[in-house]
Amino acid sequence: MILAQNRLRLLNGNNYFLFLIALLFFSSCGIFGDSGTKPRHKRKKTHVKHRPKKKNNSKVDSLQWPSDKSDDSHQKNNTEEDYGTVMKDHYVVDFLIPFGANKGFNNLEDLEKSSSNKFLHFYIGVMLALKDLEKQGVGITLNVFDAPIKNNRISVIKSKMSLNTPDVIVGPYVKSQLKEMAYYSKRKKITMVNPWNAFSSVAADNPNYIQLKPDLKKYYEAIIEDVDDKYSPKDVYLIGLDDKYHKRRLAKLQKIHLENNKRVDRYNTFIINRDSLNRGETAFDTLFTKNKWKTKVIIIPNWSFKDENFIYSALRRINIEKGEQKVIVYGLPQVLLNSTKIGYNLFKRLNIRVASSNYLDDSNWEVKKFKNRFYKMAFTFPEKHNYAYDGYDTMMFIGKNLKKYGTKFQYFIENNEQDYLNNSILLLRNVKDEDVKNEELDKINYFENSKMNILGFHRNRFDKFK
Repeated sequence: MILAQNRLRLLNGNNYFLFLIALLFFSSCGIFGDSGTKPRHKRKKTHVKHRPKKKNNSKVDSLQWPSDKSDDSHQKNNTEEDYGTVMKDHYVVDFLIPFGANKGFNNLEDLEKSSSNKFLHFYIGVMLALKDLEKQGVGITLNVFDAPIKNNRISVIKSKMSLNTPDVIVGPYVKSQLKEMAYYSKRKKITMVNPWNAFSSVAADNPNYIQLKPDLKKYYEAIIEDVDDKYSPKDVYLIGLDDKYHKRRLAKLQKIHLENNKRVDRYNTFIINRDSLNRGETAFDTLFTKNKWKTKVIIIPNWSFKDENFIYSALRRINIEKGEQKVIVYGLPQVLLNSTKIGYNLFKRLNIRVASSNYLDDSNWEVKKFKNRFYKMAFTFPEKHNYAYDGYDTMMFIGKNLKKYGTKFQYFIENNEQDYLNNSILLLRNVKDEDVKNEELDKINYFENSKMNILGFHRNRFDKFK
């Protein structure tokens, strides 16, 4: 596997930048797959091997260049009838990651602003997990392909995969590429893991496909379950602007609430005029003038960063207009946990609770140890986007379950929660609505992670709400 030669300029005195450049340099030497660019010089095809330690205690490097001899450990040695899973001593895992290895970065600031930085963090997490799996006797051959976001090279990557068929495919990132690769995994009956995004339309009738991030409906269901368990629907308000986009979203939540709980009582719907939110004296006057002694539960179901200004403006106005009334606001993590506009004061005053598919406990000893190991390897700490932890969790999830259950491990861990550093994974089968109505639950559309947490703000941080 060949990439274009690295053309980055070194930044003297910055170890982190040098380390990342080294990773990208190795991409031109064969660690990463073909990005579709033409190389200046031909090189032999190579990939990184991660083998388990030998029993004779001889020292084995965690990264080894393979010899020209064939690898017998990749051959299937024991086949189980259940779901077609295959148990092996050694597995092949192919990662498709959008590094953008052929980009040019003049300095560390340019690199950190690019999407390449978070995916490099993800890959470093994968490497740390491979070291741990090696100690546990899990044999993994890792092939990593650069799958650019704006340049679809999936056909090139698939042709290279055919030379050494993987047991598991991880990625790619972009929806169109995911869809193409999901079809490939279905046709070839290869287990495929999507660790980054939730797309309900990517895979169809494909039990080989595993989605580690819950879709938006799972977030809504988690909020509704928590709200209905604690509060009366008469005290719950769905908040949105006076447009079709927001009204459809609020109607969807109302539908989930009524269907899941067999309730007759509906939530209150509070539609806001954008002008009154931005320039009016009041935006929520009628909400806070009645039943002043009762706690108001407000749900703001917006996910996209495009709605950041609306979410921030709504929270700010609620905080001003509520007076001394107690308010509890439920929302989604994309904006609430990442916006630079929403600060601790609003978190505390509005008792903000967030539905989240992951949770990182900084006080956990394993998390602290991971940070130290990451720093020793990369000369920097994992960043707030948590891609480093996701890379580690993804590789540990795959490696541990391959060893225990074989190539179709998803069938064996269904309904069995597994906890990792930043992610808890509870795989459930996704079944089409028509198949559910016909009680044909064996028709698996795909597998998806359904584990959700409700986080509450306590002692200046978000923790699992109890």
